[in-house]
Amino acid sequence: MNHGRHPRARLLVHPPRYLMASAMAIILLTGLVPAALAGQKSAFTFSSQRGVATLVDHYTVTPADRATNPASATAGAADLSDQLPELDPKAFAHPESRVAPASPLAPLTRPKATTRLPSETPRPAASFIGQQGSNITCSYFPKGCNPPDMAIAASPRWVLQGVNTQWEVLGPSGHVGAGWPVSAQAFFGAPSSPSDCDPGSNNQPFLSDPRALYDAADHRFWAAMLQVEGAIGVATGCPEKTVYYIAVSQTSDPSGSWNVYVFDMSLGTTNVADFTQLGLNGDAVFFSANMFTQDGSAYAYAELFEANKARMEAGRGGFTADGFFNLSVSGPTGIQFLADTVQPALDLGGGSNSDGDWRSAGAEPFVDTFDAPDPITGNFCSSAADACSGLALWNLSNPTGHDQGGKAPTLTGTYVPNIQPYSFPPAADQPTCAQCIDASDLRISAIPMLQGGRIFTAWETGIDNGTTTVPGIEWAQIDVATAASKSGARSGYYFFGGHAAATYPALMPAPDGSLAMVYEYMSPDTNPQTRYVVHDSDSSQFQGRGVLLKAGEAAYRPTLCGSAIPVCRWGDYEAASFDGYDRVWVAGQYANIHTDPNAAPWFGRNWGTWIGAIEVH
Repeated sequence: MNHGRHPRARLLVHPPRYLMASAMAIILLTGLVPAALAGQKSAFTFSSQRGVATLVDHYTVTPADRATNPASATAGAADLSDQLPELDPKAFAHPESRVAPASPLAPLTRPKATTRLPSETPRPAASFIGQQGSNITCSYFPKGCNPPDMAIAASPRWVLQGVNTQWEVLGPSGHVGAGWPVSAQAFFGAPSSPSDCDPGSNNQPFLSDPRALYDAADHRFWAAMLQVEGAIGVATGCPEKTVYYIAVSQTSDPSGSWNVYVFDMSLGTTNVADFTQLGLNGDAVFFSANMFTQDGSAYAYAELFEANKARMEAGRGGFTADGFFNLSVSGPTGIQFLADTVQPALDLGGGSNSDGDWRSAGAEPFVDTFDAPDPITGNFCSSAADACSGLALWNLSNPTGHDQGGKAPTLTGTYVPNIQPYSFPPAADQPTCAQCIDASDLRISAIPMLQGGRIFTAWETGIDNGTTTVPGIEWAQIDVATAASKSGARSGYYFFGGHAAATYPALMPAPDGSLAMVYEYMSPDTNPQTRYVVHDSDSSQFQGRGVLLKAGEAAYRPTLCGSAIPVCRWGDYEAASFDGYDRVWVAGQYANIHTDPNAAPWFGRNWGTWIGAIEVH
C-alpha cells in the first residue's frame, strides 16, 4: 500500500495526541550540526517513545499447508478502484495531485567467482520472467490490483519472489518450483476474515506490501507482509486488524516449511500500519511501518521494532519485540520533522566473501529522508528552489539483550549533512500520455544495504536536466561511524535528458563496495521498462543507461492513464539481493502486452515483473 495523503500538513499545525504517550518515556537525542550552522542553535534533537509490537501468534506453515489453500480469483464486479490503498505520509508537500510449467530445481554447478563487479555494466548472467498482474496473482480484487510492489531474495540455488499478493519459488534459471506460486494467504497461513465480514473478497485477508531477504550467514530466507482489515476502506465490515506477518524458512530451501510470526502493530491504538519495511543483522530482525489513522485520512507516526532472530529461526517464542514510535527530528531553529519510512538495513557483513562473519551483531542502522519539512530550512521539497537535503540516521543498539534479562534497546540519531538537495519528482511520461505514471516521492522505497560499515540507499527526486524537470534518482553512500562529518557520506544523481524518467531504484553492493542499481525507465518514446546499471568501486557515479533487463511491450494501461486515471500507480518499490556466492539479483517492473481491460485474467492491469542476475567477478 502507499496512500496518497500526507497527513503531516495538519500535524504541523496540530501536533497529534498519542494515546500511549503517558506510558512511554520520551527519548531525546542530539546530533551534530553542519559547520555552516555553527552560529545557530548547536544541536538537532532526535525524539521517540518506547513501544512493543505484541507477538500475537507463531506457528509453522508446511508445504502441505500451502497446498490446501491455492490462489483463486474473487468473483464479482470491479472498477478502476481495484488497486491497493495509496497512503502517503507527505501528500501535503507534493507539488501535484497523485492520484512456466513446474520442473525440478537445477543443482548448483557453476564455479565460485571472486567478488568484484566490472567497471562496465555486464550483461545478465540470468534473465527470466517473474510474476505478472492478474486477478489470480492479486486475488483480493475481482480484476486484480496494482501496483505489484516487489520482494526478491536469492541464494545460489533458489530465488524467492513476492508481489501483491502472491509468492513464488524459482530455480536460478527461472523454472518455477513444483507447488508454486501460492497466494500470500497460503504462504503465511493467514486465516480468512471472520464471520463472513468481507464477502466481496471471498473473506480473503487483505495482505499487501511484500518484502524478502536472504541471510547468507545463516542460509535462511525471510519474508514479510502486512495485513489490514476494518480500516482505510478495506474490509470495512470486519473488526479492525493491523498486523505484520514475518516468516523465516526452517532450512536453506524456501520450498520447505517456514516459521511464521504475527505481530500486532497498533500499540493499543486504532492506527494502522502501511508500507512494510524489513532488515536484519546477526542478532535480530528489524521491522518498521508508517502509521495512519483508521480512516486513512491522516498520518500519525513512524514506528520500528526488533525481534530475536535466533529464536525465530528455531521456531520459538519467549521474546519481546521492543521498539520505538513517534520518531521526530527538531532542527537548529526548532523546525520539527515528523519521520516516516524509517528503513532498516540488511547487513551484508564486513566486505569479505569468505566463510567468516558476514554480519556485525548489535546495533542496527535505520535511515530516512527529510521529505518535508526540512528541519534546517523549513523547505517543503516542492521544487529546486524549495529543495530539502540531508538524511536522518537512527541507530538501535542492544536489540535482544532484554530477552535474556538485560538492558532494553536504545535508539540514537545523527543528522547526515553531506547529501545533495532533493525535491518531489513530477509524474513520468510514456508514449501514450504525458506525466501520467506515478514516479513515487521522496521516501526511500527499497531496502537499504549495509556492507563494510557503509549504508547504500537511493530515492526518487525531481531533477532539472536543462530541458525540463524529470523524475530522477539520488543515491547515497553513508559511513555509519562518521556520518555526521562532511566526509561521512557522498551522494549523486542519476537521470536522463529530454523527458525521460529514471525511477524506483534498488541498490546492491558487491563485497568490495562496487554497486549495482536496478531501476525503471520510461519516456515519450519508450514504454515502461526495467534496467540496471553498475559502477565500479573506483568510480564516483553511475554512467550511461546500463543494460536493458526487460523492454516494455506496450504502454501502461493506455486507455486509462492520463485520462480516466490522470496518474496511474506504478512501483511502489523494486528489490535486489546478493546470493552470498557470486551473483547480485535484481527484480523490476515493466509494462506487458495485456492492455485489454475486458480480457481475463489480466483485465488491463498490464504490469509484469522480470528477474535478472549479475555475476560478480
